[in-house]
Order: sequence, then C-alpha cells, then structure tokens
Amino acid sequence: MSGEARSRTNLDLPGGQRRLVEAVAQLGKPIVAVLLTGRPLAIPWLQDYADAIVQAWHLGVQSGYGIADVLFGDYNPSGRLTVTFPLNVGQVPIYYYRKKTGRPPGGVYTSYYLDSSTDPLYPFGFGLSYTSFHYGEIRCANPQAALGESFELSVEVSNTGSREGEEVVQIYIRDEAASVTQPLKKLVGFRKVKLGAGESIVVAFTLGADALAILDADMNVTVEPGDFTVWIGPSSAEGESVRLTVEAPVQ
Repeated sequence: MSGEARSRTNLDLPGGQRRLVEAVAQLGKPIVAVLLTGRPLAIPWLQDYADAIVQAWHLGVQSGYGIADVLFGDYNPSGRLTVTFPLNVGQVPIYYYRKKTGRPPGGVYTSYYLDSSTDPLYPFGFGLSYTSFHYGEIRCANPQAALGESFELSVEVSNTGSREGEEVVQIYIRDEAASVTQPLKKLVGFRKVKLGAGESIVVAFTLGADALAILDADMNVTVEPGDFTVWIGPSSAEGESVRLTVEAPVQ
C-alpha cells in the first residue's frame, strides 16, 4: 500500500488487522506487534493491546534475521524515528520542525483540538530498547558568548536498566528572536553511545556557527545576536534545556 500514487485518507491498519489484534488479545498472552509499513500510521489503539511495537518499515532480504534478533533479545535495538507518528489523521501535517506561531499549543493563548491532543503519538527521534537511560542536567561553561564564538555543552547519561544498550543522545536548538521565522526546534547534532548496565558517560557537544546560523531575508547564512534555547534528550519531545545568549558586538 506504499509507493507512487498510493496515498491514503485513513492511516489505520488496513483490512481486518485490527480485528486480528483484538482476537489475539483475548488469549491473554503478551503481544508484540511488528509493523511492515512505508509511512507513519495513526494507531493509538494498538499500543493499548501490544506490550511492544517494532516499527520495521520495508527492509531488505535479510530483514527476517534482523527482526528475529530483536524479538528474541539477541540484539538490543537503538533505532530512532526519522518521522513523527500522528495520534489522529486530522493532525496531519505534523512534524517537530514546524514554525513558531502566535498561538502555540501549551502557551498562554493556546491553540488546540476539541477532540484530540495536539501531541503526536510518537515524536521525531523517539525509540525504546531493552534498557532505560537517565539524563542529568545540561552543563555549559559559557552560556553567554560573543558573536563568532562557540558554546561547549555536556550532559551525563546513565544506563539505569539491567542490560547493555545504546542511546542516541540528541541536541536541538531554537532561535528565540530571529529576523526570519524559525522552527520551534531544530536537530543540530546527535551522538550514539554504548553503556553497560549501571554505567554513565558524559556526552559533549560544541555549538558553533553551523548550528546557530540562519538563512536571512537575503539568503545569506548568518548568526544573529540574541537568545537561543537548547535541549539535550532522547527525542524531540523530551530532554533538559538551557538558555544561551549570543552577544552583539560592542559599538
């Protein structure tokens, strides 16, 4: 059902697959749902039935072996979503990179749906594994920097589970007051780290002109003085934040 000229108005599982899930659930056994899809689906009901969901997309000829390794615990998955899964098809288009508006969800003067949350089912960058991770506070030695300088940030990440695993540490940025409208968040970097059970590591990022710059009205790549908010976390919807300031040159 995926490919050129294969658009859909309903992003639920097609055919009798929901009835199949409901019938299997009557057995009272743990359920793992493996989704072989080419697009994000709106499936909030499925997580109520399934103990786990493996988003396998459309893989190659060796996919059976890879999926089996994940299902039987021989491999601890560390993949992250590169798209946003909607809670309801009426939210589409929905993506983490959307522009700031005068009435953002959750603000003082907020926008909302009468019959649904504004949050996605699964946000960009989301993913789980057979272990769990904890993020400490963001450390920044220089929250204020002159134009042309970089920011040095770090965060301690701990494996709080009982198995070795890999975590994709993601860093996002928002330009709070630019001359051209900017997204609510922009992914500017990530690190994949492997940690044993109970192990911790300090993950460091350097934010320079490549992360702070925008395309101005004349299509020039430039860094503008002002405030920036930075998040470090496991997805676009989670993480600790810190406010940074690029200072204007002294006249």
